[in-house]
Amino acid sequence: MLSMSTQPSITDNWLSDCPAGANVALVGLGANLPAGQSEPAETLQQALLQMRALSLQDPLVSPFLVTEPDDCPPDSPKFINAVALLCCSSNSTPSGVLESLLEIEARLGRQRSGLRNEPRVVDLDLLAFADECCHSDFLTLPHPRAHQRRFVLEPLSVIWPDYQFPGQTQSVKTLLGSL
Repeated sequence: MLSMSTQPSITDNWLSDCPAGANVALVGLGANLPAGQSEPAETLQQALLQMRALSLQDPLVSPFLVTEPDDCPPDSPKFINAVALLCCSSNSTPSGVLESLLEIEARLGRQRSGLRNEPRVVDLDLLAFADECCHSDFLTLPHPRAHQRRFVLEPLSVIWPDYQFPGQTQSVKTLLGSL
C-alpha cells in the first residue's frame, strides 16, 4: 500500500483521465447577487452544469468559499467563489473557451454596466489555459491578477496546491501563504 505522501491526489487522477493532447483550462467562478430566484451558490452550480459542455470529462471543482469583496464598490455583498478545471479538446482555443464562458454568463443573467468590480450574478474568468501566455484586448493569459487574489488561490489550493501559473515560479500554495 502507498503511503499518504505518495498516493495520487484527486487532481493527479483527474489529470491522468484527461486525454493526451487535451488542454487544461482553469476557470474562476464568482457570484454575489441572486439571479432571479437562485442564490449565488445555485447560480454557480448552474454555471458548472453548462461548463460541462466545454470539457471532455466532468470538471474538477474546488469547494465553494465565502469571500470578502476585493477592490469592489462600498457595501458590496460577500462573494461565493470557486475554481474549476476543464479538460478541453485539443482543438479548443483560449478565446473560444472565453467566448463560451461569456455566453454562459449572459444566459445566467449577467449584465455589465461598466462599473469595475461591481456586484454580479455570475462571473466566469478564464484564469489559465494550458501553458498559454497572451495579451490582447479580448484576453490576457494567465489572468493578470490571479496569482495575487486570495479568492482564486484559496479554492485552487484545495484542488491543485502545486500548480504554477505560466510565468510564475511559485506554487499556488506558496503564493497563498505569502498573502
